Amino acid sequence: MRKSFFICLLVVLSTPSVSNSEQPIDVLQKSINMGIAILEDPQYHGISEKDRQQELLCEAAWESFDFKEFSKRVLGSNWRTFTSSQRRQFIDVFSQFLCKYYITRLQERYTGEKVIYLSQHTLADSRVLVKVNVLWKGVEVPVEVRMLKRNDTWKVYDIIVLGVSGVRNYRAQFQTILLKQSPAQVIGLIENRIKQEQKRAHNNRKAN
Repeated sequence: MRKSFFICLLVVLSTPSVSNSEQPIDVLQKSINMGIAILEDPQYHGISEKDRQQELLCEAAWESFDFKEFSKRVLGSNWRTFTSSQRRQFIDVFSQFLCKYYITRLQERYTGEKVIYLSQHTLADSRVLVKVNVLWKGVEVPVEVRMLKRNDTWKVYDIIVLGVSGVRNYRAQFQTILLKQSPAQVIGLIENRIKQEQKRAHNNRKAN
């Protein structure tokens, strides 16, 4: 089922921030081809070009995903225990980790999955919920994309796959970690995970 999450991530990562005049669901639908084009572009099929492909997908992520909002929601009440400097560091390293971890796996496992756009629902004046189904091996997997409007632009701040929220999933993990480790140690832990992921991806490419 992980594969469905990766293609859902593709939908979000390939979505540019948009003006207030454009509906979030329409932008999702129009921009999905951008990410797919990067994944399917023959110039990135060679091992030597995978890093460049990853850079392009990460750039799309930083443009469309509200990593600050996601980080604040992930840390929850623990956000207050981080200094201003530590908050900036956390957002920076956590966003790097998410890009390295998920986009690498998206590159490795994408096999032409399709997205079916269903509906858009207003949650509040500045928040919407977009519902889609991801078609994977003939099975439609329900996915919800939560978006937030700031400065007349819409950005994603949470993805819910089969009822599992990305925010809640990571919040539970960090709550447990922060019972034993300080904010500085948590930041160091994420930095180590980034290095581990880079090494794993490098070894996988060499093996292939």
